[in-house]
Amino acid sequence: MARSDFIAPIVLAIFAYFAAMVAKGFQSLVNESSLVKKSKRQVNLKHSVTDNFIKDLDFLQKLQDAKLWEECDKEETRWFDHKNSEPQNIWEEISKQIWKDRPEFETAVGFEYWCNIVTETREITWHIDKDEAELIQNDVLITPLMGSVYYGFPHHFEGAGELQLVDADATETPLVFDTTRRDEVVAIKPIFNRMILFNASKWHKVTPITSGKRYTLAVNANSHKPKVMTKYGATDLK
Repeated sequence: MARSDFIAPIVLAIFAYFAAMVAKGFQSLVNESSLVKKSKRQVNLKHSVTDNFIKDLDFLQKLQDAKLWEECDKEETRWFDHKNSEPQNIWEEISKQIWKDRPEFETAVGFEYWCNIVTETREITWHIDKDEAELIQNDVLITPLMGSVYYGFPHHFEGAGELQLVDADATETPLVFDTTRRDEVVAIKPIFNRMILFNASKWHKVTPITSGKRYTLAVNANSHKPKVMTKYGATDLK
């Protein structure tokens, strides 16, 4: 056997070994980078999930009335002035429960709340929460301090119906995230009696459902009292 025939396999083996080490090191860097990005998203989105949020079964039973949610869904967004009044309805009672142990309960001037019932023909697409009237009239973007959603009705539907969050603000187009940045989407299932806190100034949406109804109460902690648009112009939120 020629000497070159003996050395060649050894050289190839050494080369393969070092190539494998380089590849492993590169993958480690990729994994580490992904973990850093995931950790950063966690911080920026500020989201947390609390299951079995309402412990009072009698109170929870009051929410098991679809008509209650439907009436709330038909009404305009409302305002809870927590510093000057006690809760005036069941939604404001829930609002207080959501925020009473949070720093926003002291820093917010009040809480904006509304109900959403999603169906197969009614979707909630990518958006950020903001003072719509302020943006339309003065081109000023004002977003909440924090947002929250609560699933207090045992909804039944087909399809995901997930709350999706992305660590991106109003300077970035939301359509990008559904395609090229899908790995950055945080998806949270709408489980009964689950409450979610999140940064509502970041892009978020609800994935479509194909049948049934999905019930949600949304409550935002605001640094100012928003205005709402009417046919007469902007007016203070009631």
